Amino acid sequence: MRRLAVCLLAALSLTGARPGIAETVAEARKVERLEMRAERTGLDYRVFLLHPTEPPPPGGYPVVYLLDGNATLPMAEKALGPNPPAPLGSAVVVGVGYPTDKPFDVPRRYRDLTPLTPPELIPPSREGGDAIRTGGRDEFLAFLETQVKPAVESRLPIDRQRQTLFGHSLGGLFALYVLYTQPALFQTYVAADPAIWWSGQAILKEQAAFLEKAALGGLPAGTALLVETSGKMVERQLSEAETEKVRRLRAGPTGREVAEALSAVPGLRLAFRAFPDESHGSMIPLSVADALPFAFGKAP
Repeated sequence: MRRLAVCLLAALSLTGARPGIAETVAEARKVERLEMRAERTGLDYRVFLLHPTEPPPPGGYPVVYLLDGNATLPMAEKALGPNPPAPLGSAVVVGVGYPTDKPFDVPRRYRDLTPLTPPELIPPSREGGDAIRTGGRDEFLAFLETQVKPAVESRLPIDRQRQTLFGHSLGGLFALYVLYTQPALFQTYVAADPAIWWSGQAILKEQAAFLEKAALGGLPAGTALLVETSGKMVERQLSEAETEKVRRLRAGPTGREVAEALSAVPGLRLAFRAFPDESHGSMIPLSVADALPFAFGKAP
């Protein structure tokens, strides 16, 4: 049975959030926390719901779904500030996260955001401990579509023609997967430093199939995609053998090449931005900040 509880975010300490952000934003917006259990898997999630206090625009509130919500929702709060300019203030922001006080639940995101991946194509875990589990992306997508969206829509009038999905790294890979396989689920997609290399670049097969369908006019009207990439490399403390494995696994195309491949897709509103002076991690708040105006048609 699905478990669902609602409480004000004022009772929650968000890792990475500056003191006072929730209280300041609460003047123009409210923040709620939903504790949810996926019906298919029995896994627990924590969903953060940031919404305006002002009445919805005609057609309902536009909505931005952020993956890794424990980390990314505070970033969105900070980017919006207490008095965001129109039309940003009309956005509902949903952070889909996990029941933890940490900004990221690394083992869970590996499971939720990836295809089933052969062990030899999985990089060494910096977390140690149990082997990385993969292959849960379709179950996670079903959770988003059949439970998270209805939970949001039961609380607020949402414009289903103005839905955005944001993901970073494996989340960016997941955003591309949804675009390539079920593009009508969202109208706008943001893939920040997508992990194209994952599982032997398996996403490129889905990209090729998407390009074939899109060339025949199979893309829903108004679909938009923003791809962003980082530039700085951060060294990890790994053995020589592990370092070589990571180098080998992560070779190949990046988000830049994906954007180039998609540039000729008919009807796709495509934007690309590189952050040459940012690392894979430091670019996250910048990409979240870009996702909000992009949801309203403004390219970075």
